[in-house]
Amino acid sequence: MYKIFCDERTLHDVRDEDYMLLSPKLALELNKTGNFDFGILPSHPEIGRIKKLKSSIKVYDNDELLYTGRPTTDESDFYNLGQVSCEGELAFLLDSIQRPHNYGSQTAEVSSNIEIFKKLIEEHNSQVEKEKQFEIGIIDIDSEIVTSLSTNYEKTWDFINSNFIGKYDGYLRVRHKEGVRYLDYVKQYGKISTQEIRFGENLLDLKRYIKANDIVTAIIPIGKNNVTIKNANGHNGTDYIYDKDAVELYGWIWKKVDFSDVNDPDTLFRRASEHLKESVNLAITIELTAADLHLVDVDVGAIRLGDMVPCISKRHGLLSTLGDVSTYFQVSKYELNPDNPSSNKLTLGRTVSTLTAQVVKSVDADKKVKNVEQIVDKTVGDVKQIKEDVEGISENVTEVKKDVNQTKESITTLDEKTQNLSDSVKEIEGYSEKIQSLEIGIDELKTLISEEQKVIQDILMRLQVLEEGGASNS
Repeated sequence: MYKIFCDERTLHDVRDEDYMLLSPKLALELNKTGNFDFGILPSHPEIGRIKKLKSSIKVYDNDELLYTGRPTTDESDFYNLGQVSCEGELAFLLDSIQRPHNYGSQTAEVSSNIEIFKKLIEEHNSQVEKEKQFEIGIIDIDSEIVTSLSTNYEKTWDFINSNFIGKYDGYLRVRHKEGVRYLDYVKQYGKISTQEIRFGENLLDLKRYIKANDIVTAIIPIGKNNVTIKNANGHNGTDYIYDKDAVELYGWIWKKVDFSDVNDPDTLFRRASEHLKESVNLAITIELTAADLHLVDVDVGAIRLGDMVPCISKRHGLLSTLGDVSTYFQVSKYELNPDNPSSNKLTLGRTVSTLTAQVVKSVDADKKVKNVEQIVDKTVGDVKQIKEDVEGISENVTEVKKDVNQTKESITTLDEKTQNLSDSVKEIEGYSEKIQSLEIGIDELKTLISEEQKVIQDILMRLQVLEEGGASNS
């Protein structure tokens, strides 16, 4: 459940109609300040407490803090319905400036990009109140020596955005822990997601962008004190290098590249060759829009900004290899609607460099082959196991056949016994008929005897009468 607070006071809670904002929408993006917009009714109990640039607006998903920002603008319409816009904590870096200062190996100041970044944040903290300060957190970007870098009253955010973000592989991340606001500069912003983006399930849209604007096929490298590559070992004596295949594809496209920290021709030649390899490639960006299945199944891990997510869509030639993070897509944008979570949207992106656009249809061909090989190996093992199982089943079938034959023999014997029993039953039925006939004869004989007994009884009675009459006459 989403909850929104203003200076630790409830601003939005779906369980209370009085504390409900209108169409709140949170938009987060890597290396951006992030925005949160919402409407508010004039009857809202906290409408008078929202102070521009001072109030702290926080968005939670249950107990997880998703966003902290400050109100920047508010407006109201004819019906006094308010509309408020907020910016994220990185915008605090817009409140300070970087006075003129020289950094780098050519000065006595710090020379690494990491140390310069820390100095910039220290300068910011010295100019703003505690509520807008940052503690230096995790920094794991590659450390590089900076020859010269100067500030001149730029906004801290503008200077970092121009001289660090994009130049060094990493992301700025604001992190809260035990009441402390940390500013991290990390290579991996989020976690490795256990949720997958799949075509037909939660993949909503897909776009490919192929840009050839920055293609360069030949470069003239210039080092410190105008050193060139003419005298570099293994080179042909010219002051330039080019890529033959790229020239055949795109023609001659020239560019001068400065390597101000290199004064050795051999080193300059090596650095220039590495730079050319990247310059001849097309930048193919694949952008996906997807839904977070966590919203319909709490057992599925939620996807957050910066997470690395496996994406699988055979239809589009996308086959992330599970366990190989290099094939995953990163969540670059996250749009959240607290009053309508089903419309939440993730934007994931991945950029691949290649000499031609033909690989668009098979960006991960090599990885797919490896994946297929793994599947084949597993299949071979499964086949062996199945063969062993089949052999075991065959032995069981043989035993069953023996049992069946024995059963057939038993059934034949039973049939014979049943036939004998049937014959006996028929004989018994014959005896039964004879007994029944005999019983009928006996009944008839009983009737005759009874009638004879009556006749005899009558004769006896008559004789008795006669005897009594004779006695009287005497």
